[in-house]
Amino acid sequence: MTDAPSMTTLSLTPKEQEICELLVGVVEAIHTQQPEQPRLVLRIAGGWVRDKLLGLESHDIDIAIDSMSGFDLAQHVNQYLSEHGYPVSTIAKISQNPERSKHLETATTSVLGLLVDFVNLRSETYNSDSRIPQIEFGTPADDAFRRDITINALFYNIHTRQVEDFTGRGLADLRDGIVRTPLEPFKTFTDDPLRVLRVLRFASRFDYAIDEETAEAIMRPEIKCDLDAKISRERVGVELEKMAAGPHPLLSIQLILRFGLYASIFRTPPRSEWASLEDGPQAAATEPRDFAVAEALARNVLELVDGAASLLHSMPQECLAIGGGEVAMRRSLMLAAFLYPYHGLLVRDKKKVVPMSYIVIRDGVKLSHLDAETTVGLHQFAASLASAASDCVAGSLDRRTLGLQIRSIGSRWPQSVVFAAALELLSEKSATALAAVTEKYKAYVGRVVAEGLAEAYAMKHIVDGKTAAKILGIKPGPALKGVLGRVMDWQLDHPLGSRGECEAFIKEAIGADMQR
Repeated sequence: MTDAPSMTTLSLTPKEQEICELLVGVVEAIHTQQPEQPRLVLRIAGGWVRDKLLGLESHDIDIAIDSMSGFDLAQHVNQYLSEHGYPVSTIAKISQNPERSKHLETATTSVLGLLVDFVNLRSETYNSDSRIPQIEFGTPADDAFRRDITINALFYNIHTRQVEDFTGRGLADLRDGIVRTPLEPFKTFTDDPLRVLRVLRFASRFDYAIDEETAEAIMRPEIKCDLDAKISRERVGVELEKMAAGPHPLLSIQLILRFGLYASIFRTPPRSEWASLEDGPQAAATEPRDFAVAEALARNVLELVDGAASLLHSMPQECLAIGGGEVAMRRSLMLAAFLYPYHGLLVRDKKKVVPMSYIVIRDGVKLSHLDAETTVGLHQFAASLASAASDCVAGSLDRRTLGLQIRSIGSRWPQSVVFAAALELLSEKSATALAAVTEKYKAYVGRVVAEGLAEAYAMKHIVDGKTAAKILGIKPGPALKGVLGRVMDWQLDHPLGSRGECEAFIKEAIGADMQR
């Protein structure tokens, strides 16, 4: 390890230039007030430096400080801003929280309209049974070498206006597209196994190669055990979510499979909690599908989302908006693809039997209830959507059946269409099959839009339950559910029908049936 860094220059935007000049002014003001103290050296750390060198926009500015706490420096910054007529913002003090990777106190405030974090340079020492290190103030080299990968260990010195590479490899790895750890990888991953997932995430994000020694360390069984034992499921979920929402999710799942990490990441409950036939005939599946289906399905999804014959891009804007927008839909589709090996498996959850995918998302990676429900929905509705799309092409799909299906699926129906198409392509993947499947589901979407059913899931009954009960002379109760179901059937069969006509239907048709 050396304190002499490799260096290069960097091009800043006018706003970044102004912030650097302002911070230099803060340092000079502090030195004037405290001349007996060593002069501060400030560096921008980590991801911002990497992204700037790659020509990417970055607003994540972390200021690394060599000899003052982050909160104290932030106070000096605000004082300087106030004295020079700049707007001053409140300082958010983020206390130590090692479980959430906040190992030192951090301060955050707005500087010239951009959020800036202030934190000390540090060194880390680990014990064998935890990923939470003992933290001490450190040198720039200490801080660089304790980071996850070399391309994230670069600094930009705001005084010399140069990029500093204390590991000696960060700039070269960025140029060559290599992901590697600054220190010996096995020790790095033993100290903090979360770094394994970060290696995978950054390799997939930038489409970089993982160097051989790092890859060999990831494959060690001890590392997989540590990943299970030391890392909270919330932290696993954070990394997974970033991979699913990233620019290369297919590469993410390929790396997860390549290194045999699928079961470690998508962790299931103990076997004793898995449902069996004793819990009902719906629990027929007893083993997950081949994990490789996650890769094949992710590939199909991306073909339908990003490919030349994109099913997603062919949808009217109203459908994309219903699905939450392209970014949200793409993310939910990737999660559903990643979890598909567990489709058909059930788990006992208290007094209920629920899909395995729901429990893995809820407990295994600690994502949201909405994520769990959406994933399960995409899995469960695929077969009925495939059948309905075939009927649509054949001309045998009536408006009522179509509307009831959209109501059953809910607002996630646009991404459910894409997922059903991706599943259908698993059986045959050729240019001809892709074109045929895409056209089939485009026809389905076109029919939904043409019939005015894109928001059928939100359609309200033209006659409410209270009014229907009064017409029929019955008290509100369970019987009304069937009545309202028939009211909705009537609405879907009569898109131009009036409230009065529906009330007549209730009185004459439903009332007559109830008297039999």
